[in-house]
Amino acid sequence: MNIKKEIFESCLLLSLCLVSFFASSANADALDIGLAVDPVPNEVTDEIRPGSHVKLFLPNLPYLAISHAINAALVRPANNDRGWQYDLADSHSSIDDKIWEFRLRQGVTFQDGTPFNADSVLENMSEFVKEPFTFSKLSKILKQVEKVDEYRVRFHLSEPYGVFLHDATWLQFYTRSYLQKFGWNGKPNCPNLAEPGPYALGPYILKEGYLEGDRSTPKVVLKANPQYWGKDKAKVETITIYTAMEMNNARNLTLYSDGEMDITPVPFANQVETVLSPHAKLAVSPSMNNYALHLNLINGNPALIDDRIRYVINHAIDQEYLLNLSMLGEGVLSPTMVSPNFYRVKEAIDSLKNYLAVHSQTHDDSIENLRLTVENYQLEQGLDPKKPLELTLLTQESFLFLIGDIQYFLKQVNIELKANIVSSEKQVFRQLFRTWKNQNEELWDLLLWGNYDWYKHPWAAFFVYKPFYSWSTIPPNAKLERLTNRLLQLNVESDSYVPSIAEFIRHVYEKNYMVFLPTPNNVYAVNKEVFFNPGRSAYIYLRDLQVSAHHWSVRGEQVYPEVRKRPLQINRQNF
Repeated sequence: MNIKKEIFESCLLLSLCLVSFFASSANADALDIGLAVDPVPNEVTDEIRPGSHVKLFLPNLPYLAISHAINAALVRPANNDRGWQYDLADSHSSIDDKIWEFRLRQGVTFQDGTPFNADSVLENMSEFVKEPFTFSKLSKILKQVEKVDEYRVRFHLSEPYGVFLHDATWLQFYTRSYLQKFGWNGKPNCPNLAEPGPYALGPYILKEGYLEGDRSTPKVVLKANPQYWGKDKAKVETITIYTAMEMNNARNLTLYSDGEMDITPVPFANQVETVLSPHAKLAVSPSMNNYALHLNLINGNPALIDDRIRYVINHAIDQEYLLNLSMLGEGVLSPTMVSPNFYRVKEAIDSLKNYLAVHSQTHDDSIENLRLTVENYQLEQGLDPKKPLELTLLTQESFLFLIGDIQYFLKQVNIELKANIVSSEKQVFRQLFRTWKNQNEELWDLLLWGNYDWYKHPWAAFFVYKPFYSWSTIPPNAKLERLTNRLLQLNVESDSYVPSIAEFIRHVYEKNYMVFLPTPNNVYAVNKEVFFNPGRSAYIYLRDLQVSAHHWSVRGEQVYPEVRKRPLQINRQNF
């Protein structure tokens, strides 16, 4: 049962009543215990405001969250059912998922004024082949990119590839001068801009700093592109993104300062505080995000190779407890490391209900039995069962709210989880990307990061199960290779899609290759004078951001009106 709504509304009502009770009599007469309607959506103009400036803190996958504001691709993420919309292309066709043809928009120019056309695509794809991204199979099956005419290109693949549109989103094109300097810069994660400059095609130009998956400056600054070719132009002049900051500091700046921070994700426990703050409002959306909690089957504690220990870890952790208490109900349960909010994934999960019910009935998952399993393993290995089995978790500070509860659950079954907390996501990725080759500098047994992604095809989450490559901590495994290869080929509309997803989910559930945690909602604290609607993914629609005339960046010396500080109704999107 999801008790989030009852818990949150009760806490919020109690908090508002306490505020009213302790207020002075003069102010109490004017205090409305109800939540006010947000006036900003009716005050923004859909035009850029001179001098406007919005600041964001993005601790997880910031390069993914904002790249489509700087860069451009044939298609880009969209908060709709199909998960994408046209960008540099205005139409496409596909033959058997092996030949993909795109008609390019005309009149498109790079940020330095040079034209974008079919030759630009071929030049970029030539560099891509030399140094491709490695989170997908595209570079291995790309046979040819053909110029049909000046504004049409055709991609020829050696086999059907149902996730091509997902990959096309990350085929972001750069000027010749950028390619001559950096090439494609292929890495395990998506490429981005290695230095500031007018190198891309998006509505914002990177003016300060750099932002890639494995390296970034603590702050990057974007400026509106005055020559942007599209209709969805920037509506804020300057956007500053912070990538390295303590969560509490970012939260406090958003909630209690005027001009220091405008948007930040907040822990679920801070929702009431966000609604009651003088400068922030709360925005929430369901998501396709996941908590990726890896088990190190490459060079971690040998206990993790034992199927029984992995089973104990997954079944000792009470997902429903984490969801309803640790996460205050902001999310959904999942029997695997993939959000049920992906297209038709819930359908696949529902098809397994009978199996999951029977599976749970045939196992005694009581704490006593799980603890006995661990102790038996310890005796078999010549270990002292009176001492806990010690495991080390590597993660970043933003997940502290989950770690304590996970430690508690594992302690009940004689497993002690020691947490190694680092300040940056990049530090986590560095160890993850090196583990498959046994080159990680730090020893770890469990590793947690936010797999915050988008797109209707769940490869965006399942790719961590592809064995023995940079994003995975699973050794070579013939069945997983078969399952991941078939998933890559499948189109989400095919008849075999749901049965294949169900088979994949059942296999990884039985083998416990990762730790399964609830899928979180996106929860943001947002400056009261900023127009921002959260989507279902990690992607932040920067081109849609707007500010009102009362925003700190445009109101000048005018004092911020007290009436604008009232608690506002929660902005719930996509429910």
